Amino acid sequence: MTIKEFIIAETVQSFDNFMVTARKVPADKLDWKPLDNGRSTLDQAQEVALCPTWVPGLLKTRAFDPAMFEGFEEAKAKMTTLDECEAIGRANLELMKASINDLPEADMDLRIDLPWGKGNYSLREVLGFPGWNMTYHMGQISYIQTLYGDFSM
Repeated sequence: MTIKEFIIAETVQSFDNFMVTARKVPADKLDWKPLDNGRSTLDQAQEVALCPTWVPGLLKTRAFDPAMFEGFEEAKAKMTTLDECEAIGRANLELMKASINDLPEADMDLRIDLPWGKGNYSLREVLGFPGWNMTYHMGQISYIQTLYGDFSM
């Protein structure tokens, strides 16, 4: 298995795991925010559906471009159910897979500038961003579940 195949498989598995966790949240709790101030399960599912699009953008520009996030909140708002988040997320995973497969092996170690540091991530590491983002949000949703009394996760 190549590193590209591994990253794709791990990201898809992270997405699947995220969706299983999100679907354990009762429908009446999908918009619930801890302390009325945190992020709801649905809000996080919307982000997870869109995060695979970060990879194609970063691989194309070879740098962080704030324009990648123009329309982000509007795109999130269009997804009002977990089913919509899942469908859009799976379509975006296909775009991510194609961009990863198109990345020349010779470019994998190219380092790029990101808002939190110059040249601190290789393109190889960038490929993993969606997967760790999904896992992070899965943990947040599991914690939200405990706050409203569900310890079944």
